[in-house]
Amino acid sequence: MSEVSLDRREFLRLFAATAGCFAVTAAATPFLPRLGHAKAAPFSFHFPQGLASGDPQPDAVMLWTRVEALDPGAALPNGDIDLYLQVATDENFERVVVEQAVRASRSSDHTVRVFVQGLAPDTVYYYRFHAGRDQSPLPGRTRTAPRPGTSRKVRFAAVSCQNYEQGYFGALRRLVNDDIAAASGEQIDFVLHLGDFIYERTGDVPEEQQPARLIGPLPDGSEPWVPDGTMTHWQKGSQAAVSLADYRHLYKLYLTDPDLQAARARFPFVHTWDDHEFTNDSWQAHETYFGDGEPAQKRKLAANRAWFEFIPAVLTRVRAFNGIASQAHDFRNARVENAPLGEHDDNWLYQGDSLKAVSSLTIYRTLRWGAMLDLVLTDLRSYRSPPVITEEMKALIKGAPMPPVRIVQILDAGRTANGGNPPETISYGDKELANPRKDAPPGTQMGAAQKAWFKQVMKASKARWRIWANGGPALQMRLDFSRIPFAGLEDGYVGTDAWQGYPGELRELLRFIKDEGIGNTVSIAGDYHTFAAGRLPVDPDAAELDYAVPEFVTAAISSGSMYAMADRGTKNSGFFHRAVTLDDNGAKRENWNNTLVNGLRAGILVNYTSSEYLFDLVRNERASPGLDYMDSDAHGYTVVTLNEDDMTVEQVNVGNVMRDEGPEGSAVMRRARFHLPAWEGGTEPARPEPEFEGPPPYPWKASPDAEKA
Repeated sequence: MSEVSLDRREFLRLFAATAGCFAVTAAATPFLPRLGHAKAAPFSFHFPQGLASGDPQPDAVMLWTRVEALDPGAALPNGDIDLYLQVATDENFERVVVEQAVRASRSSDHTVRVFVQGLAPDTVYYYRFHAGRDQSPLPGRTRTAPRPGTSRKVRFAAVSCQNYEQGYFGALRRLVNDDIAAASGEQIDFVLHLGDFIYERTGDVPEEQQPARLIGPLPDGSEPWVPDGTMTHWQKGSQAAVSLADYRHLYKLYLTDPDLQAARARFPFVHTWDDHEFTNDSWQAHETYFGDGEPAQKRKLAANRAWFEFIPAVLTRVRAFNGIASQAHDFRNARVENAPLGEHDDNWLYQGDSLKAVSSLTIYRTLRWGAMLDLVLTDLRSYRSPPVITEEMKALIKGAPMPPVRIVQILDAGRTANGGNPPETISYGDKELANPRKDAPPGTQMGAAQKAWFKQVMKASKARWRIWANGGPALQMRLDFSRIPFAGLEDGYVGTDAWQGYPGELRELLRFIKDEGIGNTVSIAGDYHTFAAGRLPVDPDAAELDYAVPEFVTAAISSGSMYAMADRGTKNSGFFHRAVTLDDNGAKRENWNNTLVNGLRAGILVNYTSSEYLFDLVRNERASPGLDYMDSDAHGYTVVTLNEDDMTVEQVNVGNVMRDEGPEGSAVMRRARFHLPAWEGGTEPARPEPEFEGPPPYPWKASPDAEKA
């Protein structure tokens, strides 16, 4: 193909030098398989984590499995295990195009990554692994990307946040079953996983709630948690991963789930990460469980290595994107110690062992799907600046229900605040303290190198559509406390761990997209355990809003919903609990949707009257600027369909995930569909408006002509 270059040969050399990594080339035509079985008896080996594929290219794809020896004597003397890989163009493996011996090394925990090249574009392939006389239980199914320049419909699913103990993965089985039943032209091309593939802490379940299933003790693990009233979202005895053995243990356990195995066997996955692949609310090589947290360079290195071993992705020396060199690379081991982070550069990147740990793996990258789609995957954890809401700042704003927008924006701007004249102090109520960010650089989620790369890629993209794979949402989610009479409160952000904690950089990126006239750019985000839709204004606080990008947030596969967390967190506050949960003649309604989109006064009012006149009177269209839709009591996934002239987004809510639904998968409670026509640079995207199949979430109503479940 025209884009194969010396980069590809260099990639193969570097890739094959890594333990557990192999590269093979498909035969030009099918051949007669000559697979020879080892002398080991049947049932000597098994594949407890199934198999997977990832990062499809027009002529290549990454394949993965993990094998174990049930009979230790069947393995090689050093503990390694020999395998055979077969790839075919048919499910019965009568037209085999690859048959290759590979080795699962003990040093890579018997995981194997095989880069198969020389494949035909836009083609479905089947694959399986053999060890001795045993083979992987499910045949894998994958597909290659269309040839560059090919214009055809693209259809993919987006998923996020799969906590093993908080629920079952029946949503993934629903995705698989629906895809099997779909016509060939309506099937999924790939699955975009937006992060939190594992949760690094066991017992991460509210202490009064029964976990759906248990993980048990980690091989090493932190000291088991003894409840003291400060972490009521943890179970007694919960632990955090602290070693490579711990992270490997979690991946291996999660990947025994049959629904997750089925999804990975059917679809190629494209991955980025969020925080729980390393540690909750992480930034660079830093953990944040207690207070402001502490450095965790060894954990970051271990987390990076485990992700690389268990997640199939094409990283090292991937092809340049329209002349822009890729920065992604495979895991590189390093020697690090847990130590104070020390100095950072002028873009908040800490040096020393923190940088060594962070730099051990780089995953931000692009994938091209013909002429229709450029998929831009970002890493919003490894290079971000420290959070602005520290323990010191929490003490200052004590009494504020949410971090005030004003204070977050001042701190995030650092030395650039107030036009380069930052305030000497930060005040709230009758308290103040010295501005800790007065001389600091402005905050960043991307870091300087990734941000420069992101801008270059966006500007150079020639595809019809650009999908920005966002680990955390950029949609504004605020509570407009300032509109509550006589309360003396300021508007606050509902969370600052995603883009709301880094408003300056988000404004910079959106302004860049707007000024460069880059149309048809859509953010697909995860992390917040809710479905949401809206448009991202360049400046959400401007007198007139100027929209640059629509965003669709996908709910969690199994992690506790945003509504459930808000309901639980406000149960002892009568006023705020009414803004979260509405008692409608004995039935609970997710009023949280209404409050975030329409404002606190609208959220409170519906507890006392059903008057639409009064509701319209108090409704605040700029409560959360740009946020148009929420379905916060949700689990499920999102399906995106891209055509030449429009896109369709379908948010599939499967509801409760506390019961194992088996091979039938979770039933669908509702589907919300959004249709957006394409728009050129210099114009604005249309406002997303949902149409429902099934009962709409509160307070939306189904349109008269909408399909009913």
